[in-house]
Amino acid sequence: PAAPANAAPQTLSAAVNGQVPVKLTNLLIGDVWICSGQSNMEMTVDSTSAGLFYSGITNYKAEIAAANFPQIREVNVKVDRQNNKKDTLLYPLKWTVCSPATVGPYSAVAYFFARTVHLGTKVPVGIVVSCFGGSYAEQWTSKETIQNDPVLAGYYKSSSNSSLYNGMINPLRNLSIKGFAWYQGESNRDDKPLTNYVRLMRAMIGNWRTLFNQGQLPFYYTQVAPYARDFFSTNPWGGNPVLNDLAYFREAQSAIKSVTPNTGQAITMDVGDALRIHPYNKRPIGERLGLLALQNTYGLSVQSLGPQYLSWTNNSNKATISFVAGTAKGLNTINNTALKQYFFVAGTDHVFRQATAVISGEQMVVTAPGNTPLPIQAVRYAFTNFPNTNLQNSSGLPMEAFRTDDWTN
Repeated sequence: PAAPANAAPQTLSAAVNGQVPVKLTNLLIGDVWICSGQSNMEMTVDSTSAGLFYSGITNYKAEIAAANFPQIREVNVKVDRQNNKKDTLLYPLKWTVCSPATVGPYSAVAYFFARTVHLGTKVPVGIVVSCFGGSYAEQWTSKETIQNDPVLAGYYKSSSNSSLYNGMINPLRNLSIKGFAWYQGESNRDDKPLTNYVRLMRAMIGNWRTLFNQGQLPFYYTQVAPYARDFFSTNPWGGNPVLNDLAYFREAQSAIKSVTPNTGQAITMDVGDALRIHPYNKRPIGERLGLLALQNTYGLSVQSLGPQYLSWTNNSNKATISFVAGTAKGLNTINNTALKQYFFVAGTDHVFRQATAVISGEQMVVTAPGNTPLPIQAVRYAFTNFPNTNLQNSSGLPMEAFRTDDWTN
């Protein structure tokens, strides 16, 4: 039977008749989480990640010096792409004890996630990091899952489908785990229509839950962070800048939690880097994943979400935005700086213009510019590739981007 959490080091001895006994020492009893995805999950605390000019996460020297958490353990699954399911990993798992001497090569997001969960619960936490830079969600999904869905089978046809699932997820199936933390999406941002990605993620999550056979295991995932893709990407068919594709992709990511039970999304609107798809400020990302787990899996009284759009009302040239109860307490700006105006409104011509927004208690009041043909027809917030936002609640959690319309432009 499962034993209760225990931070005291344990010793386990096992023997088979006629064989030399095996003794395992310094074992803890706690919760194990699988942390997966692509390069943003792969990026390490220090500079050991492969990457142009990568020098470690924000404040990495101080973070390493403070990483004295012997009740956090980490193991890294080596990359193994396979055409068929494997029962065992390419290399045996080798756990390390978290300390300033060992934490450098840890996945930064996974480390901060584990630290948040451990500090909040006082339970030992083990993280199994199984990720690969540049990977697609379909590579982490079983062949049967894709083939059994006509939409997925018709769209996701790569020969590399299921390769990472086969080599890096299926061999873990006998682990007793608490849940999953996921940071991926950049490679799938051009899936068309984006409902395919939502469908794929829902299927993949169900696939993993079935594989591990431990019920509706929680699945917490990370929103793709803002960056100025406009500067680099062009539409290969028309040569025009890709202006808002990441905004639409984030919207699709948000839909995953609406159609998949026991999931949650960490919002990253305030940690983007204009010139990097890999933000260096990984600490808040991991911590927000951890807050989702603390609130929803462990039942602790913590705030895990920033303001979440609920509804809006229109009064000619003004729109009042309301938020999901409890998420907009203490609306403010980072360091009480001037509110960055990322609210846009469209009038009867369906053309979006920058508006002026003010905080009003737990609501936002947005005023249309004078050249807007009234009444206001739609409101959007931070619905661009790189919105450098500063709107948050009293817990320091950012407002999620949203739009009130469903227009195609």
